[in-house]
Amino acid sequence: MQESPLSPETRTTLQTLKQTMAEEADRITPWFYATMHPYYFKSHTTDEVLTHLHGIVSGQVTTMNRTLTLRSPCKTRVTYIFPGTATKDIVDILEGLRGTDLQTARIYTSSDGAITLCTFHQAPQKLADPNDPGLHKALTRLKDLSLVPANEEQAFSSFLTCASLDYIEKFDPVRAARHFELIQKIRNTEKVHVALEPLPDNQDRIIIAMTNPMEDGMLLEVVKILDRAGVLVHRAYTDLFDLGKEGHVGIVSLYVTCSNGEPASKGHCSILLKQELQWIKWLQPGDLEAFADNHACTLAQVALIQAACLFVQQFLHKKDKYAYTLERIQRTLLRHPETTLTLVDYFEARFDPHTDDRTMRVRTARLGAEKALETVPLDLEQSILQQIFRFMDHVLKTNYYVANRFGLGFRMDPAMLENLFEGELPYGIFFFLGPRFHGFHVRYRDMARGGVRVVRTRNKEHFELENARLFDEATALASSQQLKNKDIPEGGSKAVLLLAPDGSVDLAVKSMTNSLLDMIISTKEVPSPPDVVDYLGRHEIIYLGPDENILPTHIEWIVARAEKRGYPWARAFMSSKPGAGINHKEYGVTSLGVIVFVEEILKTLGIDPKQDVFSVKMTGGPAGDVAGNCLRILMDTYPNNVRIVAITDGHGAAFDPDGLDHAELHRLLEQGGRANEFSKDRLRSEEAMVADASTTEGAKIRNTLHNTATADVFIPAGGRPDTINAKNWGQFLLPDGTPSARAIVEGANIFISKEARDHLQEAGVIFLHGSSANKTGVICSSYEILAGLILSAEEFLDIKKDYVDQVLTILEHRARSEARLLTREFRYGGGRTPMTEISFAASREINELGDMISEILAEHVSDLHGNPDLCELILDYCPPVLVEKFRERIITDIPVRHQFALLGAVFASSMVYREGLGWLKRISGLRNIMDVIHADMQERKHLRRIEDALSASNIDDRDTILGIVSSRGQRYLTTTRLGLEH
Repeated sequence: MQESPLSPETRTTLQTLKQTMAEEADRITPWFYATMHPYYFKSHTTDEVLTHLHGIVSGQVTTMNRTLTLRSPCKTRVTYIFPGTATKDIVDILEGLRGTDLQTARIYTSSDGAITLCTFHQAPQKLADPNDPGLHKALTRLKDLSLVPANEEQAFSSFLTCASLDYIEKFDPVRAARHFELIQKIRNTEKVHVALEPLPDNQDRIIIAMTNPMEDGMLLEVVKILDRAGVLVHRAYTDLFDLGKEGHVGIVSLYVTCSNGEPASKGHCSILLKQELQWIKWLQPGDLEAFADNHACTLAQVALIQAACLFVQQFLHKKDKYAYTLERIQRTLLRHPETTLTLVDYFEARFDPHTDDRTMRVRTARLGAEKALETVPLDLEQSILQQIFRFMDHVLKTNYYVANRFGLGFRMDPAMLENLFEGELPYGIFFFLGPRFHGFHVRYRDMARGGVRVVRTRNKEHFELENARLFDEATALASSQQLKNKDIPEGGSKAVLLLAPDGSVDLAVKSMTNSLLDMIISTKEVPSPPDVVDYLGRHEIIYLGPDENILPTHIEWIVARAEKRGYPWARAFMSSKPGAGINHKEYGVTSLGVIVFVEEILKTLGIDPKQDVFSVKMTGGPAGDVAGNCLRILMDTYPNNVRIVAITDGHGAAFDPDGLDHAELHRLLEQGGRANEFSKDRLRSEEAMVADASTTEGAKIRNTLHNTATADVFIPAGGRPDTINAKNWGQFLLPDGTPSARAIVEGANIFISKEARDHLQEAGVIFLHGSSANKTGVICSSYEILAGLILSAEEFLDIKKDYVDQVLTILEHRARSEARLLTREFRYGGGRTPMTEISFAASREINELGDMISEILAEHVSDLHGNPDLCELILDYCPPVLVEKFRERIITDIPVRHQFALLGAVFASSMVYREGLGWLKRISGLRNIMDVIHADMQERKHLRRIEDALSASNIDDRDTILGIVSSRGQRYLTTTRLGLEH
């Protein structure tokens, strides 16, 4: 393009501009080189320095007090230059970058305080290449300076490959050696390392290092803490190192001075900074940080306020979901900060372990809180603050004062929920708050076990939906587990952790585990650690198991953490261990029981699965634990008779009314495939199809196929709670009003709501509730706990094959015993009583009798060694290989409360399954239950002698007589011994 000639006016303007810019450059450049720290020039290339200078000159940063933003062409590097050195301004910039996944940061202030320059690198960043000459040059520099011992050179070389390419290009050997040492120190730990070091130039260096930092916000939270403490930042560096499978390490280094003249590394400022900085990894950012900004609250106090809001919102929103939103609750506390702080003061008075006169301090703080509440108008805001007060008042113990905690945990008194919760109150509730998650652990018996479930969320709307039912989900699952656990010593429990959209499953699991251990680690003499004030006053034995989003690595970490923390029963703390445990998916332990119930239900429908063709549909998909193993067992056991007509999972669906091809299903099972990966070439029927849930139409098919496909049995073995509910249950019916499946056997808990279940049973569906149908998974976990209580990992591995084989046999027996009880009672009632009512009645009766037996034993028995009948009952419960090799340990090493609970569960369940509902309950009302136990144990031996004699005889109708004796003889002999037969 031909340039137009310049007018005289234009030439004059251009000349003036050049002269002005030149003069400004002449003024700025020497000043810039004189006042910027030498490390600035090491961490920025010449081109970057020129870009920054050009921006300062042309952007008039120093003359017009403007903030300049410079973005690189690749959009992954951004630089902010602003006048002054206010830490608050750095906070504002970082707030604007929240969610951008910062990889590195470099912050410098000029020595005269005129400007601050911040350079940030955002993901993605290239990692250093092991073959890069620059990396070898860096190693040579380190050797020359003797910064790394010779025996650590290989480890250091590996460390450098975890750094970004920019880190190598601007390599500083002293910083790199310090980073290497830090990473070696904190590797495979979760604690936040904080160091405050005085420097000769009257500054202090603060170093914060942590594994697996939050994806965004690490530097932001650090700078916010410094700003609140009145600390000025002169230089700051953030680096992220990628350790592969070990995750990431984030290191922040800051060079600071305190505005009040007090050194950051000494005195009160040092204590406060360490306390606050060690908490940042476990912080849940939010609006309530205003209490720290405006009212000098610590981050722990902010977290306490957050926890109280989240807890009470679970129950208040049921009264009015529009009035009691989380935002409204938090806003109320922000509107009444003085009242809120009196509630915090009351909580701290109750739980400060270093209080000399706690009684007086608590009384004074309580009066202050009550007086403050009286000043709040009698409206919705006071009702909110009153519930916050109730929360503070009903905590029984907490890790709030535990050093190096990974989050907050609260053991709640269930009485807090009176008038707030419908249904049976749980026995115990734990509430947890940690990095971008919160959750509940609910249990219905003193000693309990149940899975840990992590619920991921996609966005704010999804989070709010899941949060509205969080406690209800945990309670429903724990209640179902309590019914399910009738065969074992542990009661029912469940932990449900809700992640924010940007939350980490790993951090949530680790935070919850540590917080729980903080509160339950104990000795025989003292039920809680010394820094936990305990208003409960007794030991709590809790066992965990895996559920949604819990991986084998989590299981191993939880067990290792419990061992490291000194939990007395660490190997029993978490079940389904991949090595020295019984992995549920590997052995299909839950599915084994589900299929046993399917078999017995099919017989009730008039179908012999070994002779007749039958059809099944299921959710959960081939990659799911329960669904995948159900598919495998069905195809292996009934290869010619089973027709699997429909499968669905999160990825899609496959449907064939003629039955999905078994070979193709086996392929998916072996390869971990999903339902949408079923080969369409293997479909047979014209109506058959494969749907991919990534499309709108595919998702619609996936979401409705469990309703529309027809089958003899439906096995819901995966999916979110209440998928079939009071609003949509009618979709399960065919156009003629008949159900699309004659029976439902629950492989997954609470897939179908209570209301929907009732409607479906009225429509003629035989319904096997999960508390019966999928109970063998929890029974297996209980046997793993049993082994963990008395065996080392090596001892268990020595007998694992035999132990697992014997447990599988026990599981099938337990499932079939209950299945036959339920179907027998169903037939005797002419099918008029819903199967779920029979199942619930059996669970309640067994649990009530088991609890009664356990309590009587605890009151009257001090040592099982003096009671051979009770010892024999425990030994009969155990797998034979355990009895053969560790007989004495079974009696001596298992905690006494566990033994009593075991005896109650095994005797009550075996008697109810054998004799039917009501019999043992009636007998125990006529005779002392201990007399009943001893009579039954003695007559069991008597019956075996009679059976052996009959088997060896040649009497006519021997087999018929033997059948009558075996099925009815035990009852007759026991009641005769008790004097109840004429």
